[in-house]
Amino acid sequence: MGMYRTIRGKEIFIEVIGQEGLPVILYIHGGPGVVGCTDFVQYQGSRLSTNFMLVAVDQRGVWRSEAIEDDEEITLEDIVDDFEEIRIHLGIPKWSVVSHSFGGYIAALYASMYPKSIECLVFEGPTFNFALSERSLIRAVSNELERIGEQEKSNYYLEALNEIDDYKDIHQLMNSAFRDLGDDGVIFWHGEDKKVINRIVGASVESKSLWGKSNNTRRKLLNDWRVYHSVLDDIHAISIPSLLIKGYFDPITCDEQIKEFKDTFSDSEIIIFNSSSHSVRVEEPDKYAEVVTNYIKKVRHSGFI
Repeated sequence: MGMYRTIRGKEIFIEVIGQEGLPVILYIHGGPGVVGCTDFVQYQGSRLSTNFMLVAVDQRGVWRSEAIEDDEEITLEDIVDDFEEIRIHLGIPKWSVVSHSFGGYIAALYASMYPKSIECLVFEGPTFNFALSERSLIRAVSNELERIGEQEKSNYYLEALNEIDDYKDIHQLMNSAFRDLGDDGVIFWHGEDKKVINRIVGASVESKSLWGKSNNTRRKLLNDWRVYHSVLDDIHAISIPSLLIKGYFDPITCDEQIKEFKDTFSDSEIIIFNSSSHSVRVEEPDKYAEVVTNYIKKVRHSGFI
């Protein structure tokens, strides 16, 4: 059931799927921006709602939620505070938090700000540090350029990457690399279907308007550059049970970030999905649902909560 609720002064789109009384999952989508929780609901709504009540939200200023105006600001903490207000509004004592990509950054921040609200954490392809993820993406694009015969361009990006440290320069280099590659689908998707998101949302006039809204929010969130520093740097050890799901071919969650995850989350597990890149929930939906379901049930049965 999709609905709008006024949360901290903004109309936020919330989907609630599954029966009341079941354990609750909050889903935090990635981006920043993009298509909100649309793909998660399509691929996991029916699968996970047999065992859980799902709360999936289009974040403030994203997709179906109310836009952020040009003269308005938005912070990472705004997104976290919205989720906490939604939890209180829906009368949910605690919930498990499942996140994807940038949503993992927000989930980690949420765990540090409101640890008593969270039963457990599931991170799918998280980025805790955009600078590390973008360095890894440049290497992935360079490898793909080499594969398609663009050796000179491949060498250029690897050499340039070794010569720069500033995260703003890394961001510009990554954008240039993707422009030279032309199609980012080969980086973010492992299977044959590289246009999953475009197919889900279509190319209507309405979807173009929603993309514009989401992209505006993305620009505002990235303009302060905070996400280019690890969210885990300022977080002390977190004891909330935590699972990291990673697609084998996913360049976003690089080895350095996996180490940071292990160092920060004291009660943690990692599961690799061998037939996925950055969107395991879409590329291996049945296995994803099984793993998430079993993990949350295990945590609940362990008596942690």
